[in-house]
Amino acid sequence: MAKVEEPTIEVKLFVDKEKRKVLFAESGKEFVDVLFSFLTMPLGTIVRLLGKQSQMGCLDEVYKSVEDLSADCFQTKACKAMLLNPLSAAASHCYRLKINIDDTKPRAVYVCKDTSCCAHADCLFSSVPGTLCICGKVMEYVGDRVVTPYEAVGSGNGVFVDGRWKFIVTDDLQVAPASTSLMLSLCEEFGVQDPGHLEQTVLQLTSEKITSLLKRSLTSKQPLTGLHLDVPISPDDASLRTLPGTLFPEHLNLDEDMIGQVKIKVLQTKNNSSVLYAEAGHDFVDIVFGLLSVPLGSIVHAFGHRAPKGCIDNLYRSISGSAIGCMKPECKGLLLTPELPPFFGSGASQTLLVNALAPRKLNISSCFACFKIGGFSNLRRCHEQVERWNAHSKQYVHEYTNCKKITKTAELCELDPKSPEGKNRNYDAYVKQAPQSFMVTDQLHVRPLSLDSSLRVVSEAKIQMKELMEKEVTLTKLQVMELQRAALVSRDALTSVLLPPMKKNLNLNHLRY
Repeated sequence: MAKVEEPTIEVKLFVDKEKRKVLFAESGKEFVDVLFSFLTMPLGTIVRLLGKQSQMGCLDEVYKSVEDLSADCFQTKACKAMLLNPLSAAASHCYRLKINIDDTKPRAVYVCKDTSCCAHADCLFSSVPGTLCICGKVMEYVGDRVVTPYEAVGSGNGVFVDGRWKFIVTDDLQVAPASTSLMLSLCEEFGVQDPGHLEQTVLQLTSEKITSLLKRSLTSKQPLTGLHLDVPISPDDASLRTLPGTLFPEHLNLDEDMIGQVKIKVLQTKNNSSVLYAEAGHDFVDIVFGLLSVPLGSIVHAFGHRAPKGCIDNLYRSISGSAIGCMKPECKGLLLTPELPPFFGSGASQTLLVNALAPRKLNISSCFACFKIGGFSNLRRCHEQVERWNAHSKQYVHEYTNCKKITKTAELCELDPKSPEGKNRNYDAYVKQAPQSFMVTDQLHVRPLSLDSSLRVVSEAKIQMKELMEKEVTLTKLQVMELQRAALVSRDALTSVLLPPMKKNLNLNHLRY
């Protein structure tokens, strides 16, 4: 059997040979659509695609923590799947990309296959593996839902942008429609006297190279140059304990409302130099874990120029700036204020004001009982007929072979995967709402609290016990947002937020110890 050739996307690069730098690229809609799709990706998906080496602050540790924690710590087993393989609300758009590096299965459908299920009449389904039915059984995979007409159209006219345009993309991912005036402006900006001295080279982008470009866009201001010249990605500098000063407002609102009274106990040095770890409950851990389901575009929307250190913010600003005339109107909001799939909301998304879509309905052309048995691959089972001789009427009649039901269609309703009882209601939390204590390290690695782990952290810090103190902190909304930001850019998230340089010498009464 002939090997299926992997699709590629062609991009023409204009390179300053002397400076060994890509000045800009010319491309069609396919490349720009892929770039904009980065904004729709949940952070957990990005960490997974980059092999837990995303270099985005503490997010790799957060992801590993979810992997390592027992399913008993979560509302349901499905909650782990939602965090480790989060779905995208823009999946139907990204399905049409020429190259889609997000390998999650947004069209997967799970149902309770027990035909005698007590919830049979409710016609419930889920898009997340491990979801519990109301009857208590785990839902099983029955196939992928049928591709919608929109998804089947393909990307001939572009996904997020109008396909009639050619585009110029700068090295730092500013996107604009191609024009002579823009080309001249860029040449002047980069000091190019003779455009003939620019080397033109064609780059064929594969899924592997696009994944590399995603990582470079999060860590570098010159991702195209790095990709073209195969420049090694520099070691992460997120270990810095000092966040950019612009993260902290000049005038703190010390009287702002608490967010659900989230309290943690912090073990820190007496000289306010570092936080070793926090002893926290389910509410704080849920805020940390919930970040994995938040789309990258929502992070940029919330933090603006204080977003991740690469150049994703340039890509984001292009949508309502230099590329605004090329965007499909229905896609602007999808990229500028990305939403979550149904039931993926959490304390983290609420703090960042990210909305979740309403639960979906799924119409199938068979009764629910036949669908449980045959799934999408055998919907005809419900409609199969056989011709029989009716002695009473003395004529041949058609009778259904497998299903005697008259109604041959069903509307399936989406069930909340977080529901521990399989009830059709919206649960906000991923972590089980029960008395349980966790240790959250400065690097946001989460594990169940134990004496052994506490002593190990203190020992590894090489700090004497007499130099340590414990304080109880009630977090403000500002501090929670600072922590979410720190999780993306710092390897010492707790220290950088609770003991930032500008606060170390201040009276910290506003933390309400």
